[in-house]
Amino acid sequence: MPAWWHELLTISDELVIADDSLPPTFLLGAFGEVFAARAAELTQEQRGQVLGLLEHVLANGTEGDRSLVATGFLEALLNAWDKGFELRTVWDDLGPDSRAYCLAWNTFTGIDSPDWMRPR
Repeated sequence: MPAWWHELLTISDELVIADDSLPPTFLLGAFGEVFAARAAELTQEQRGQVLGLLEHVLANGTEGDRSLVATGFLEALLNAWDKGFELRTVWDDLGPDSRAYCLAWNTFTGIDSPDWMRPR
């Protein structure tokens, strides 16, 4: 796993992955599920650190790292939203590339994005 992955895991003890033997995309997906489940328990600063680091990777990382963030973490976050996670509570904390990916994914999958997700 890349160095930024280990940095993510040091942000909060709340963001623990039970099975770290998963393939990388599944690890990021599991991390997204844990993040969604525990977002309310994290401080604003911790949520910002997680989402800021992942935004940085999405905007500046290698193609492989960008794919891990997009198809692992962001798609897991959107899946959690489908299951009741209040994505709106962290939407403004997502960076522009992360928000753009989420909107594009919704379009691709035929989901009508609510007004609060759309650029202002």
